[in-house]
Amino acid sequence: MQKPMRILMQIQQLEVPDVMRCLRALALVALFGGIAACERVVSVTVPANTPRLVVEARLERVRDAVTGVQRIRLSTTDSYFNSTAPPPVRGATVRVTDDSGRVVVFTESLTDAGVYATNFLVINVRRAYTLRITYAGQEYVSTESTMSGVSIDSIFFAPGNGFRGPADGLRATIALQDPPGVRNFYLWDQFVNGVRLVSPDSESYSRVVASDEFNEGEYVPEFQPYDGRVVTSGQLVQIRQVSISPQAYRFYTALSEQSLNDGSPFGVPASSLRGNIANLTSPANVALGYFIVAEVTQAERRVP
Repeated sequence: MQKPMRILMQIQQLEVPDVMRCLRALALVALFGGIAACERVVSVTVPANTPRLVVEARLERVRDAVTGVQRIRLSTTDSYFNSTAPPPVRGATVRVTDDSGRVVVFTESLTDAGVYATNFLVINVRRAYTLRITYAGQEYVSTESTMSGVSIDSIFFAPGNGFRGPADGLRATIALQDPPGVRNFYLWDQFVNGVRLVSPDSESYSRVVASDEFNEGEYVPEFQPYDGRVVTSGQLVQIRQVSISPQAYRFYTALSEQSLNDGSPFGVPASSLRGNIANLTSPANVALGYFIVAEVTQAERRVP
């Protein structure tokens, strides 16, 4: 049923004849409890901005599965109403240097546009890595250090905790020991039958991050990173626990707050979210995205 309050909010943006029609509609709602709606189509012109570089770069060291294979995806922003995939970046130069001076050059993929990859960069814990990108006459740079990973003790399936939706149905649940004496920051990915829950086209669009501020040094016996997603019998579930830096934690927290904005008076205003990738050539033309270097622990299990 159309709420009178909603009609009153719409009246504020209408011309006088439209207001009179809305008042009549509001009277009908009050008398008959019927459904009434007054809407006016508004054409919105979004100014075209200069395309910006978008960087998707997470260099990982997966504990117990260490490899030198690393991938970085580059694209550019596009017009607001464009429904196609972001334009991939071709012809860029991408290289990563560690704090010992070793340089690894990423090669542009011939089959996956916008992807730059290498098979020869093994990430080590507590080392700093600098990403340098040269594209369209601009040089971008970012430095991040590898955080030591925290093990997942076990993965199992339990009813929901009721925080997001009803408690019925099983959720993927993990247990872990937070290391004492050091601040830890976490980001979680969950895959179901090989498909990540958070992707550009998924229903879930908020990354799950947390700090150990209230659990420092404690054993966490039951945590459901994606407690709103029910898993069913036979599905293969994998949870990846990424140890991120304090700066990355603040970035993803702000990103989630904006992604979850519902337009209410208490929502976080939409704004440009600045990552950690600087443009040395034109400082005002910053790149979008965040460069992460992290150790990852993971666990998987099939739902009984």
